[in-house]
Amino acid sequence: MQDDTLVRCPHSKDCGACALLGVGYEDQLQRKRHLLADALGKHTSLRRVRPLACVPSPGLEGYRNRAKMAIGLSRRGRRMGYFRTGTREIVDAPDCRVLVPDLLETTRRIRRFLETSRQIPSTLRHIDVRCGTDPTRQHLTLVFRATERQSFPVDGLRRHCPAVTGISVNLNPGTDAQVIRGSVRPLWGDREIWVDHAGYRLRVSPAAFFQVNLALLPTIHTLMEQFFGRGDVLADLYAGVGTHGFALRRQFRRVLFSEGNRSAVADLKSTIRARRVGDIRIAPVAVERGLDQLREEAPDAVVLNPSRAGAREIVLDAIAQCPVTKLAYLSCDPATLGRDLDVLCRLGFTVRSVQPIDMMPQTRQVEALALLTRPRLPTPRTERTR
Repeated sequence: MQDDTLVRCPHSKDCGACALLGVGYEDQLQRKRHLLADALGKHTSLRRVRPLACVPSPGLEGYRNRAKMAIGLSRRGRRMGYFRTGTREIVDAPDCRVLVPDLLETTRRIRRFLETSRQIPSTLRHIDVRCGTDPTRQHLTLVFRATERQSFPVDGLRRHCPAVTGISVNLNPGTDAQVIRGSVRPLWGDREIWVDHAGYRLRVSPAAFFQVNLALLPTIHTLMEQFFGRGDVLADLYAGVGTHGFALRRQFRRVLFSEGNRSAVADLKSTIRARRVGDIRIAPVAVERGLDQLREEAPDAVVLNPSRAGAREIVLDAIAQCPVTKLAYLSCDPATLGRDLDVLCRLGFTVRSVQPIDMMPQTRQVEALALLTRPRLPTPRTERTR
């Protein structure tokens, strides 16, 4: 019997990024739940925690709203695609099944343009193209391995890619895996993409992080809303452009956003100005450097959404010093999630649930939402004067 949930890709053997291609979707969800359970089970404090059933993605293909592709030169000419898993070999992928279709078409057009144009500098090393709610309005960032501005036929590229409404450039002379490093400068057109969510129009600049599967945001925020209920002060740590804090804002008297990426902070401020949002505070520095403001705001609820590296222990300690009774931790790495939950348990929190979420079908990537509670801290008594 054929499994109608199977997604097949002509690049699966060579690319390897989508390691679960050809695996039935129910099996994929079970595997991700087990991966998460194994990571948590390595910590004594979490051995009784059983992850819930994995939340499925509404779309099994065509969901990814961002493509980062490498560009290299070979005897056959210029190649554009993904690095083969575990190598720096570029695999051409003109039929990638996980990209939003409009975005995939743009990558094909960019590829043809690079193949036919004679004015492409050899220092072009990556392209980063992404879209928001409207997939026909896309932003393209050209990444050069250089320290000085490079000449590039922008007008020709514009004609080849009608869905691209803005182009930026990033100079990254480094050779590590980080695609964009340093400032991103506009070359032409729009400087951002836009995501409509929870009654807000969120600006997302090229260097700012945003979830790659927009269809799952409502589910994530419904789970958070039901968990938090109403509260006093919410701290959205590693806030990015403010996705979670804005979605939950109506349930709290005040929201503190803590974010160190300058582009994301500028996006945050843009949303606040456009909507004339009050009762908002921003700590525009790395979370680790904004802990004094966190303590001053004294939140009773926290959203944690760090990078794959997880949260530093000084951040978790600072959270424990606040009157926090509810904490939602959205993680993209089971190993660092387990490490940080173990620390939080030793700081007095209790894990109520861990919900795996299939943010990236066909891959081994496991997103998870952990919900934790802690009894309300006793109010310090003031000593009576005699």
